[in-house]
Amino acid sequence: YMFRVESGSRFNLSDVTMDGSSGNVKYAIVSPDKNEGEIYNLFVDNVIFKNFTNTNGGSIIKAYEGTKADTLSFINSRFIDSYRGLNLSSDKALLAFNANTILIKNTIFQNIEEHAINYIRNTPNVTVPGGKLVVENCVFSNIYNEEKGKIVRSDGIHEVIIKNTAFVDSYKVKTPISLKGFNNSISNSLFDASGFIKTSEGAKENDIFYKNARWEDKDKFIPSDKSPLLKANNGKDDIGLIKK
Repeated sequence: YMFRVESGSRFNLSDVTMDGSSGNVKYAIVSPDKNEGEIYNLFVDNVIFKNFTNTNGGSIIKAYEGTKADTLSFINSRFIDSYRGLNLSSDKALLAFNANTILIKNTIFQNIEEHAINYIRNTPNVTVPGGKLVVENCVFSNIYNEEKGKIVRSDGIHEVIIKNTAFVDSYKVKTPISLKGFNNSISNSLFDASGFIKTSEGAKENDIFYKNARWEDKDKFIPSDKSPLLKANNGKDDIGLIKK
């Protein structure tokens, strides 16, 4: 790994590019060592993560079994050309999960071979409080492009909020997201050649668009004037990255 967040600490990272092609690096950032119990925090702003391609369990962000973050925050960042994005699926114990809250805003995930986000909790009942994921004003492009691929996996997480977000170019994926429970919701989001979402047990979906995104600049994810991503067309908040 390049960085490890120590148990009981807060790690702030901003304004850098982390490139996994420069050496034999499996992860960009990892949690404290296995079963180190003190809560930690990670705040990432304006960081590019790229070329973390180790397929032997590798990912850009990795949480080890028995570790817990209070908050993992990623804003204004890019996760590109890598095997996996955020992997918080190591803890299989009953009701265990690796972070209290994950916040992802104004961020791009592009060309990720498996999950962009894998954040799960082993629970027999999703109504039992535990875990929160917020995804807002993001773009997911060409993620886990297989029939059974999941772009965002959030099994068992009590509260999941996805809004103003675009999912594009994962054309083989049938069900990119499955949301379960009254505290799970997705709204004002667009799917372009990226399958159809599934909701159950009271999960909510509102203002979901299955349309061509119509980019002016597809590399930078800038929508054209006629794009359904723009507020003038959908009558809601802008979908996709916040324009600066």
